[in-house]
Amino acid sequence: MIIRKSTLEDLPSILQLYKDVARISGGIARKEHEISEAYILNFLTKSLANGCSMVAEDNGKVVAEVHTYSLGIECFKHLFGDTTICVHPDYQGKGLGKKVFSTLLDYVSNERKDILRVELHARESNAAAIELYKKLGFSVEGRAVGRVLDPDGRIVADVPMGWLNPNFVQ
Repeated sequence: MIIRKSTLEDLPSILQLYKDVARISGGIARKEHEISEAYILNFLTKSLANGCSMVAEDNGKVVAEVHTYSLGIECFKHLFGDTTICVHPDYQGKGLGKKVFSTLLDYVSNERKDILRVELHARESNAAAIELYKKLGFSVEGRAVGRVLDPDGRIVADVPMGWLNPNFVQ
């Protein structure tokens, strides 16, 4: 298993990964028909320009991806947002998500000391994701009631979470 920074050349592999994961209900928020090359190109370009995207490869196949990036607004220049992790269903529950996400947070800690916060949102019904983020050092910062339509039709809360860079330098 190799974990490395993503490149634009990874776009087709990341696209396939997201489509594979979106077929499974309860994982990433987007459904398969919402995963397009334009969607992947958008977050990958932003992450490469001012943020970070990491992939995990197993025998040359991208099996996980995590990304975060600057929101492009000066008052938020100290944070990364739109943070998303995607792990292929065959690799879930084996610690890979934690490993690839930890690699991203290590990069922020050591290479992006100008970033204080990494923010993400998790559906309240995705307890496994919330527990993973807590293990990585994220804190629950609220609960947006009635924000997310779950795949089963229920409307659930969205849970905003934040991680603070211990090496931040203003």
